[in-house]
Amino acid sequence: MAAPEVPQPRTRALAIWPPMWRALRPRQVPKNGLVLVPLVFSVNIWWTSEDIVGMATIASRGVTAMIAFIAASAAIYLLNDIADLEADRAHPRKRYRPLASGALPLPAAIVAAIALLMASAALATLISITLLAVVAAFIGVNLLYNHYTKHVVLLDVMSIAAGFVLRAVAGAVAIDEAVLVFGGEPTAIDIVVSPWLFLVTGLGAMLLALSKRRAELASAGDRATIQRPLLQHYSLPLLDMLIGIAATTSIITYSLYTFSLGTTGGNVPQNSSMMLTIPFVGYGIMRYLYLLYVKGEGEAPEAILWADKPMLINLAAWLIVAATILQWDRLFG
Repeated sequence: MAAPEVPQPRTRALAIWPPMWRALRPRQVPKNGLVLVPLVFSVNIWWTSEDIVGMATIASRGVTAMIAFIAASAAIYLLNDIADLEADRAHPRKRYRPLASGALPLPAAIVAAIALLMASAALATLISITLLAVVAAFIGVNLLYNHYTKHVVLLDVMSIAAGFVLRAVAGAVAIDEAVLVFGGEPTAIDIVVSPWLFLVTGLGAMLLALSKRRAELASAGDRATIQRPLLQHYSLPLLDMLIGIAATTSIITYSLYTFSLGTTGGNVPQNSSMMLTIPFVGYGIMRYLYLLYVKGEGEAPEAILWADKPMLINLAAWLIVAATILQWDRLFG
């Protein structure tokens, strides 16, 4: 009888990468695209044909900040799986995660998490110490969520929303104080992103988090408290009411952003033309509610974004129209 073949070290090393990739949650990467929103919504401030290099610099600062958050988010997913290892092994669905199933060795996950945190800090430091502080706050909020706030009713969804707001803040910090050339003179531009944009980001994130809790509670049924003990403190009527509040205030807040700041120092056009983007935001929120309540989706918001073509088309149209309005105001306003 032939002896079993012993895997070579190189073969074992290569075998780690597929489960490592799954553990990093690549489907969650689009969340970090929020870092680029301040860049898009400030195009009427930083765009100038007089300094192509400066424009490229600002864009690269925004992209670098996004990559830093992608690395930080991936590290947090690994750290969360490490902390929840025993609980995940007892969970009917989470036991198939790479760490819980044993496909990904624990030492490899620890090393990867440390490396990603260091890479995130290094990239943030390249931009500014302020951005490094925002990244550190983002990591702190998420670690606090994993060890405490995810077990506290309402604080769990508020902590999730805080992570999204910090992404938007990071995008604003990254592009602020970059140097462009105006009239032949290098000038440090001051990009002030509307606080309303941060507010609507937080409310939108609250809507997604509450919807996810509702989908979990509705789909799990009697096993809801086993899969997520916190769900015993929620009820469908409560979540429906909170979702209605978050959806309504999100639309109202975004609407106020598009026109009320036109005369108070914001970067939206004075003629209130940004109001043309309100229908896209309204449709996106209502479409999401339709998918949540009629189609029974909502447990994985990132999957809805990529799988639902009307949502994708609406998102692309919103970005194009918003950027066009801002740039038109820059050129002809």
